[in-house]
Parts: sequence; structure tokens; C-alpha cells
Amino acid sequence: MKRFSVIALVGSLLLVAGTSPANAAIKAGDVCKKSGQISTVKGLKYTCTKSGKKLIWSKGVKTPTPTPTPTVVQVKALSIDNLDYEQVYIKSRAEVVKYIASGVSSEGVIDFQVGANVDAWRIEIAKTEVNSAVKLWSSFFKPSAVTIIWYSSKDIPWAKTRYEAAGGNPAWASGFTGCTPQYCGGASASLMAGEKFLFEQGLEFQDQGLWNRATAAHEYTHLAQSGLSKPTGLNSIPWWSVEGGAQFYGEAIGYTPFDSAKQARSGMHTQYALDSQAHIASLFPGQNLKSLLLKNDPAITKTLMESIEVSSNSPGALGLSYHLGSYATEVLVAVYGHEKMAKFYSSFATSSNYESNFSNVFGITL
Repeated sequence: MKRFSVIALVGSLLLVAGTSPANAAIKAGDVCKKSGQISTVKGLKYTCTKSGKKLIWSKGVKTPTPTPTPTVVQVKALSIDNLDYEQVYIKSRAEVVKYIASGVSSEGVIDFQVGANVDAWRIEIAKTEVNSAVKLWSSFFKPSAVTIIWYSSKDIPWAKTRYEAAGGNPAWASGFTGCTPQYCGGASASLMAGEKFLFEQGLEFQDQGLWNRATAAHEYTHLAQSGLSKPTGLNSIPWWSVEGGAQFYGEAIGYTPFDSAKQARSGMHTQYALDSQAHIASLFPGQNLKSLLLKNDPAITKTLMESIEVSSNSPGALGLSYHLGSYATEVLVAVYGHEKMAKFYSSFATSSNYESNFSNVFGITL
């Protein structure tokens, strides 16, 4: 204790001895020692000047507060080699919003046929989403006639009759066989002879049908893909682009107004990952999609994407087409724009060469 006191005392004396005169109290008119000496105290600058035979401190002048230099954060532009996933999401949705805002509706072109037992509020939502899809594609695709049939589980006989009358083959309509009071949300889209487009969709769910909010715009996008690519048609477009493209646009239109936290999107994509597990295991035994993508191996991604280039009846391959195809489309729209996607679909009207069409439109190889 005694040793500490001595050290503390010596330290205090050194601090006192080392106190700078510049920090001592200064007042204008006080005697100073050296002409030209400057001292700043509490934001005021004093200068030692000669007054008669004496040296005194001048009147304090306020020193300006320096403006801090702002820190400039260099944000690298979004590109195919710089894919920030949040920016990809934001930019791709902004492209969709932009084209909807500048698009035109197809008044009188769409024939809405609605079953008597479909909830009115579901019809209103679905019509809003179809109208947004019409505007989104209107700069590139303007159908002359579209028939849309919406139904519930109680409307199946009526819906089949209307579907056949519109030129559709009931065997193509996935929704009819799977429509139940618990869940009736299947849908299909078809290009009939000439310029006639048709899609059917079930509109009955026990929940609020949030996942299905992507369906109406999804199916209309299939009509746009069909119209833009004919006469070659959808069979030449890679399946990840057909289904994944429709899924991306369906989500961008249907989910965005209510899914700011991306919960519906996350739930839907989690389900697609589960649906595709058997298909993925056939390619990479013992692996799942997440474990494969975490490897960050381009060869793995290439294998996965090549496995969903051709249409398949396998539910697993279809789930992966929706899943990875929606991400691929999201990137292409964010980096190159919605117009390029329309041009990609249109390129199949004159050529069925997928790789050549892709390179010509986007300027990159697969």
C-alpha cells in the first residue's frame, strides 16, 4: 500500500508538471510570453500579440467545426459475375412492376367463365393477378382470344363441359382429377388451334390459398410463352425456363403485395425442394439440394440444370424445374431485364436451338 501511494504521488506530480500552458485558462488581455503564439481553448483561438510594450492574448476567435468527409461505399454493379441475392430479388421485382405499370389490359379479349360455387373474393384476387400478367406481357404478347375457367370441387361437371366446349382436352387438365373440398388449386394452360388460348384453375382451399396466389399469373405466363414461341412451341424451350419462368413471374405478381417477409415464397420453395428429393437422390445418392448447393461446385449445378431441360412426368423433376428454374429466371430478369426474357421465348419461333438462342439473347453461354 505504501509503495502504491508513493508511485501515485509521483505520477500526480508528473501530470501537474507536464500540464501544457496551452490548456491553462486563457482570457483576452492576459499577459502572454511569445508573440505569434496561438492557443485554442474551448473552441476559441487566441493569438499572443504586442499591445504597447506588453504581450497579451487577443480576443478569442471561434474556430470553424470541420465538416467530416462522408464515407463512400463503393457498390459493385449487379452482373452475372456479381449476384448479390437481395439485389437480385429487388431488381427482378422492380422490372416486373415497371412493365405492369406501362402495360395495357386486354378488355374484351378474356372470357372469364366462373363456377357458381367459387368464392367471390377469390375471383376478385385471381382477376387482379391475371390483369397484372396481361399488362406485364402486353408489350410483347397480345392474344386475340383467351378463355379462363375457374371452378370449385362442386363445379367439376360444369367445368369439364365448359373446358371441352372451349376446345380443351379433359385429359390435359390436371386440376379436374385432383380437385377436392380440402384443396382444389391445380391448373393447366393450353394453346389451341390458331390464336386461341385456354387455361383452367381450381379456386377452393381450406386455408387462404396464399401459396396459390402465384398460379393465375403463372398460367397466363405459359400462354405468353406459347404465343411468343409458336410455331416451334414450348417443347423446344428448356423445361426449367418454361416452368421456372412461369413460377418466377407468378410469384413476382402474386406474392409481392403481401409477402414482404418472403414467408409464402420460402414455404413454397421448401416444398419444391422436398418434392424434388427423389429426383436429386437419383443423380447424387445420399445428397439433398441444400447440401449439394453448399458445395459451390459449378459441375453439380450444371448436372442439376441439365436434368431439368426436358419435360418429364416425374414429380421430382417437375419440382426442381419450378425451384431452380425460378431462381435462374430471377437472375436473368434482374441482370438483363424482362424484355430479354421475352426475346428468349420469341427466339424459339424461328429456331429450336436452345444453346444458340440463349447465347444470342443474353450474350453468355449456358
